[in-house]
Amino acid sequence: MEQLKNIEAPNVEWQDPRQKIWGFHVHQELPHDDFAKALVIQSACANFMADHHIPIDAADAIKPGYGPHLDYMWELRVENAPQESVLEKLGLALSYMAINRFGLSAYIHPLMHDVALPAEEALAAEGLHNQQNTIWFSYKVPQKQSFFFAPDKDEHNNIIDTRTPRIITPPERRELARRGKRQLQRQTFQTPDETIVGGFHLHVDYSPAQEPLALLVFEQFLSFLRSEDMHPTSTRIYTERENGPHLQRGWEVKFETDDRAILSRIGIAIAWLMCKRHGLSVFMHPVTWHEGDLREELKAHEDYSFFIGDLPPLNLGFFSDQIVDSAVRKTA
Repeated sequence: MEQLKNIEAPNVEWQDPRQKIWGFHVHQELPHDDFAKALVIQSACANFMADHHIPIDAADAIKPGYGPHLDYMWELRVENAPQESVLEKLGLALSYMAINRFGLSAYIHPLMHDVALPAEEALAAEGLHNQQNTIWFSYKVPQKQSFFFAPDKDEHNNIIDTRTPRIITPPERRELARRGKRQLQRQTFQTPDETIVGGFHLHVDYSPAQEPLALLVFEQFLSFLRSEDMHPTSTRIYTERENGPHLQRGWEVKFETDDRAILSRIGIAIAWLMCKRHGLSVFMHPVTWHEGDLREELKAHEDYSFFIGDLPPLNLGFFSDQIVDSAVRKTA
């Protein structure tokens, strides 16, 4: 590609995601009123993961004040999955969470840190690597990220356990879940096999100053995909306002396929970007629409999308304006 010629390579380290990522956590962190609904989502996600042989090492619900968490939070920890399949299990978990949140935020972060480090160093590594490469669904929630670098300590200089005393008791959890079921009684959980009909789109939007690094990452990403026998159906470099709702320049990699294997294998591609995006933001969404279904295409971009880093500016009116125009033409 012409844009990739004569790029001066930044001083970057290309890490192997299969060696770097050894697990992941799935979370929702929300105010108390929304948390009741979130507990229903946790249960449904846990059932999906069990059905797909994704081992869950902890499935707690925790009150505000644990570590960086400022609100009520649930977790599904995957820490002992076979190393050779952990990225595919990550792909399945994110495929499920993308389409089953009912407008609520959620996130998945990888486990990259070296657990053999001393406790304080390991905690800082979690903040630097795991937290900075979180996959966010819908929107970010505020957190106390300084916890990872300056945790509270007791008189013996040990990091204070803020988790154990905040675990929600089974009776309180059951009562919250009952309330959540009533709130979600008109909602239907979806299965990725049936809803994600055409794979995924992956985008990196960037500023002019970021372009040399972004194009280098693009080139290396495509090389990695070839090494994994993953073949995008299309790739593209675009300029400002040239590509649908995207306002910035960027590049995209599309896996538009009805092969159900993409629901797990997308985790391999996203894990590479977690390890090697070098501060660039990544915007991704499943393909849940058939050609011409603009309402569903808007939903995929607005409700089912997820990102690493910062959510890029998007003009979702690109879809809604066409929907309105189409409705006007039909009634004319």
